[in-house]
Amino acid sequence: MSSKVGLLVLAALLVLLPWALWRIEALRRVAPLAVIQIMAGIAFGPSLFGRLAPEWHAAVFTPPVLVSVQGLSAIGVLLFVFVSGMHLDLGQLRGRVRGLAGLAIGSFVLPACLGVALGWWVAFAVPDALGARGGVVPFVVAFSVCIAVTALPVLAAILKEMGLIGTRLGQTALALAALNDAALWLVLAVLLTLVAEDGAGLLDIAVACLIWSATLLFVLRPALVYIARAEARRHWLLPLGIVIMLGAAASAEEIGIGYIIGGFAAGLIIPSEARAALIREIEPLTVTLLLPFFFMSSGLKAMVDPSSASFLTVTILATAATILGKVAGVALPARQAGWTWRDAAAMGTLMQTKGLMEVVVLAVLHDAELMGTTVFSALVMMAVICTLVTAPLTRALVLREQRVPSAAERQV
Repeated sequence: MSSKVGLLVLAALLVLLPWALWRIEALRRVAPLAVIQIMAGIAFGPSLFGRLAPEWHAAVFTPPVLVSVQGLSAIGVLLFVFVSGMHLDLGQLRGRVRGLAGLAIGSFVLPACLGVALGWWVAFAVPDALGARGGVVPFVVAFSVCIAVTALPVLAAILKEMGLIGTRLGQTALALAALNDAALWLVLAVLLTLVAEDGAGLLDIAVACLIWSATLLFVLRPALVYIARAEARRHWLLPLGIVIMLGAAASAEEIGIGYIIGGFAAGLIIPSEARAALIREIEPLTVTLLLPFFFMSSGLKAMVDPSSASFLTVTILATAATILGKVAGVALPARQAGWTWRDAAAMGTLMQTKGLMEVVVLAVLHDAELMGTTVFSALVMMAVICTLVTAPLTRALVLREQRVPSAAERQV
């Protein structure tokens, strides 16, 4: 079988199998499609396929196929973070940040602090926890970021499926996730800048980042706004948006902060009036065809080994830190703001959703050689577990029908 035929067969399996499993109603009520795709990616890697049939695994994943998978993976995840940037409309948060301040701080700071404490212990207790370029401090910061992640796109899908997206609970959760994501990408960009070239030329990198950001905000965004406001010019938005995404990603990679940061930033500068149309054109094909290659690529890097004490320990402790940090970090300030204990706990449960965003962050950190394979694999499994428990726990907590909130309530 030629490498081209092998790649096409893999693509068909990656698209069909997760979707077919997700169509089973009992599974669909528990697991979002992204989680099933992540698990399929792990299954195709050394954790399952490579362990059960090593010769077949080697025959399928030949060097040409691996190169193709990596290329398609890069395009898929780049388009995903571009769409995620468009989903994150910071303009809608104006006037709400003050009311959400306590919840937002708690949702990020408490899990991040638990992540720092646990990451410090992991750095010294787990063999090969640090990556090739990782010192203890960058590893601990990277680990804490992974504990603090909330996946906005998957959270929105769960809320929509449960009929909660228009309620006070759902709207507040989405706003908190947006603030959480903004903080996440800011910390991640700073971390990657600090470790670029082992800290050498940091001033040059900072100046380049400022020029890069100014170009996006003050040159490209006004041009896109001009195009979006005229109906006759809107057919330019898709090709220009893609070109800007690719250019921002390539320049960010050259600077040293990573192409994924560039793709996300490109999504942020897309004008609000153009976002819905671009998301509608880009997202379906990305999620259906290209993202599965990213999951496979991540699965090939991961080694899920239930017999490994280190893997199990990091998975269990990271899952506990995430759930405790998110639930307590959100529920306590929400209760202080007058929420019932049930709704406050449901909010915290929603905020510990990880989904694909966690795997994207992990891929960035693993590619930057800030963490080893055991920790990477354990945190991928943590993302799966945390996302799987979100819907059942939220259903158990939200027993009564939620009503659509008034405009005044949405300011809380």
